[in-house]
Amino acid sequence: MKKIVTILIVGLLVLVGCGSKSTPATGDENVVKVGMIGSDSVVWKHVAEEAAKEGIKIEIVAFSDYTQPNAALNNGEIDLNAFQHQVYLENEVETNKYDLVSIAKTSIAPLGLYSNKITDLKDVKENDKVAIPNDVTNGGRALQLLQANGFIKLNDAKFPTLKDIIENPLNLEIIELAAAQIPASLPDVAFAAVNSGIAVDAGLNPAEKAIVLEDVSISQENPYVNLIAARSEDKDNPTFKRIVELYQTDAVKQLVIEDSKGASIPVW
Repeated sequence: MKKIVTILIVGLLVLVGCGSKSTPATGDENVVKVGMIGSDSVVWKHVAEEAAKEGIKIEIVAFSDYTQPNAALNNGEIDLNAFQHQVYLENEVETNKYDLVSIAKTSIAPLGLYSNKITDLKDVKENDKVAIPNDVTNGGRALQLLQANGFIKLNDAKFPTLKDIIENPLNLEIIELAAAQIPASLPDVAFAAVNSGIAVDAGLNPAEKAIVLEDVSISQENPYVNLIAARSEDKDNPTFKRIVELYQTDAVKQLVIEDSKGASIPVW
């Protein structure tokens, strides 16, 4: 009896020790769940195919809202995500106390202004409605784009919101919507600020349909460069590092450009 009890205790200790080790969300170190939103499926399908040749299985987990992938990553439901830029990640970490870090830079996708009603921003009238993303960082980015095109003036807030508008000469009605819903709002507003990945998914080719695109610097230092994120404890995970290597190739560069119709520009 004593021998049986001893074996059970030793077995429990081994299980506890194994549970403390950081492993992918599947529990299998060769299966990696990657969360994303937008138009990266073609790119990640290619990366998954290349990874499979080396015994690494990548499972794509699709999310419908920007608030979901970081929560899922922090909670251990997925292993990596690839949907956000550095500014968004920093705000999420600060606001929600997530323990997440960037492990690779991918591409930059300029925010654009789109419309079903006008073809020139000179045609915007007083009291017109404008739709922008409702998350802090992309909303702030949209407001900065409105400022760059002379519609409003902002104070010096790092993440500007509607309350940081100090001048609005045309008295524009700025409506905040979930980023993914904005293309559907175009019939109801004069124009809207749309993230490029979402624009492409909605059939809006940024190179052809955007009235204006952000003027962005193509470098890894740009805070709006998209990234691959992991939990801090996994930043040196060799499997994740290999996935980054398989992503940052010339073949993927070409796929990013083709899949985004030129809206996303690789930075590695």
